[in-house]
Amino acid sequence: MSRCFEVPPFGGSEALRKLERENELLRQKCIELGNGTNDFLHSPQQSLTGSSRDTIAPEEPDSQKDALLYHGPTSAAHDDTTSLDENDGGRIDSISDEDWTRTFLFSATAKQRQLEPLNLAAGRLDFDGVDPETGMELLSIYWSRQMYTAQIIYRPLFMRDMACGGPYFSKLLLNAVFFAVSKHCARPGIRSNPDDITTAGYAFRQRFSELLRDCFDKSEITTLQALLIMSNSLFSRCDERSLSWLYAGNAFNMLIDLGLHVLPSSGTLPPEEYELRRRILWGAYTIDKIQCLFQGRPPLLRRLNFEASLRFLDEYDELDLVQHTTYAIGLHQLSVQSYNVSLLTKLCEISMIIERILCDVYSESRVINRTLDPGVLNDIELSLTEWRETLPPQLDYLSSPGSAVILPQNLCLLALYNALIILSQRPSINDSQENKANSVTALEAVKACTAAANQIVQILDDYSQNFCISSAPYLLSYAAYISATIHARVVAQTGPSSNAFHSLLLCRNVLRKNEVLYSAAVKARTSLDKLMDQLGITLSDGNTETGSPGGTIPTTEIPVDRDPSSVPDTSFPSDAPCSPQLDWELSGLDLEAIVQGFQPDGDFSYLMYPSGNGNI
Repeated sequence: MSRCFEVPPFGGSEALRKLERENELLRQKCIELGNGTNDFLHSPQQSLTGSSRDTIAPEEPDSQKDALLYHGPTSAAHDDTTSLDENDGGRIDSISDEDWTRTFLFSATAKQRQLEPLNLAAGRLDFDGVDPETGMELLSIYWSRQMYTAQIIYRPLFMRDMACGGPYFSKLLLNAVFFAVSKHCARPGIRSNPDDITTAGYAFRQRFSELLRDCFDKSEITTLQALLIMSNSLFSRCDERSLSWLYAGNAFNMLIDLGLHVLPSSGTLPPEEYELRRRILWGAYTIDKIQCLFQGRPPLLRRLNFEASLRFLDEYDELDLVQHTTYAIGLHQLSVQSYNVSLLTKLCEISMIIERILCDVYSESRVINRTLDPGVLNDIELSLTEWRETLPPQLDYLSSPGSAVILPQNLCLLALYNALIILSQRPSINDSQENKANSVTALEAVKACTAAANQIVQILDDYSQNFCISSAPYLLSYAAYISATIHARVVAQTGPSSNAFHSLLLCRNVLRKNEVLYSAAVKARTSLDKLMDQLGITLSDGNTETGSPGGTIPTTEIPVDRDPSSVPDTSFPSDAPCSPQLDWELSGLDLEAIVQGFQPDGDFSYLMYPSGNGNI
């Protein structure tokens, strides 16, 4: 560590002052690492920057508080005297600095994780009146279930401040978390009606609404985190689209107001606060893209408007074991690495592709003009291909069955990838209706869409064999809907005896099974039924029963060649092996007829609104 205190081989008072700040920070952190437990329970004023709003007296005028908020170069409040190198996006100046930061964050997180049960036993954790045992179970579900919303809460700081009343914990945020995961908790005590799981957590939502009245007019990190988590739940669980959208919009405004989209230079904040800011920014960005995808709306956060590296330096979660409490079919638990950091990184990467699809393919100007540069679609296709090729082998069980593991999160990530393949290929099919010269491209797009839809069915099938499909994340329901819209077009030509018909039933069945937990799945299934009716697809009584929430997914009716040699060497909650990727033959289909099945007319809008105002 002595290297950190050497005099730099360059001159300049500004450089010296910057190095002195960094050295002082490193000295403080070295002292903290050598001290005992109480160092992680110190007061917020000692552990955090002096810019926390909690340290400002209420009677101070707004003009003094404005200094804490962000103002860009076009504003009269912008500080032109700030050196350019003080706004470098949180850059780490060298590989050795990054290695030191990784080591520090890992050790600090490990220590805080050890303190969690100690703080619980000592009664230090603030559960806002909730029984501590229930509260810890809800928090455990949250950390294990949320694929992207969990990442906007940096667990070490949240749990530390939960014990000491620091600024990165609030009762508002706590109740948002409790409501988000309450539908996955089996405790009758958190339900308004003990026998009705749909009433779980409404006391937490009521408490959230009460607390929000005092927080809504102030930009706070915990408030924007709470709004984003609640926004996600209000859409998928409650189907309250307008309120969900408004909560998210206010959260994004708070993020900009606090300047979280512009990370300060390294050395001005402790490493754990850099990690917090980076995770909030990327987590909010991902939530924005996923929600806009679900609702068919333009994104609010644009990548070009912020600068932050996509490197999460706290890798503790990467090695954490998966908690299957709310996923597993039985009581069997797997000792499997979670790969949470890799999953988060790849989710952020694919979110940038989602932004391009939403802005370059499904923007309002695109709808009006109905023209699209083929180069844009080709570029998106290349980006998706590169994303899949760079997916770590352990996360892609379809491409690397010998080295991959089956995790609920990586199945959802693969399902999302295939849904984006379909979304990005659909315009080529529709364009052929206007321009017959594009017919060859349209046929290729049909093949790509069908292959992606088949792979989604494969993922749904494998998920249902290894995990509880009725409690799957809503992202899987969304992918099931997107896949079903493709299979419906094929069924319109091939009839009910085809593989595509069984795939359509499987997707519809997944939606029905998720209707108990997600109201948005009800609307998605209704949209699918409307599309099937338009295409002349009818379900017999037997078909309807098969697709009902109480039925079983018709996996046995789908001819899948299961090769035991391709099954990952892992024990799963069920005895059924992992299926290889479906590769169904398209040569017998009339692709031209299928292309015609995508002709938009009447109430079926050109855009894809999976569970919004239109249908596909």
